[in-house]
Amino acid sequence: MEKKDRYFYPAVFSYEEGQEIAVVFPDLDVATSGVDDDDALISARELLGITLYGMEEDGEDIPVPSPLKNIIPNQNERVVLVDVYMPAIRRLA
Repeated sequence: MEKKDRYFYPAVFSYEEGQEIAVVFPDLDVATSGVDDDDALISARELLGITLYGMEEDGEDIPVPSPLKNIIPNQNERVVLVDVYMPAIRRLA
């Protein structure tokens, strides 16, 4: 399996009054959250990195990311393309 230097995956950010911003990666079936947009994006990048690193280490197939246009958000959601630079993640492991 070829390890890529950078991955890009769509994430769905969900906004509910009085709650943290929920972040779901539909292609990977993992989720996180953040107190504001910046925190949610940082959490999303960290989760994406550790999830993909674990998949690489376990020899699992990395799923192909869904095109942004194929993800239709609900009214309280938005789709965000999240990237992660894997050499930095691999160095920390």
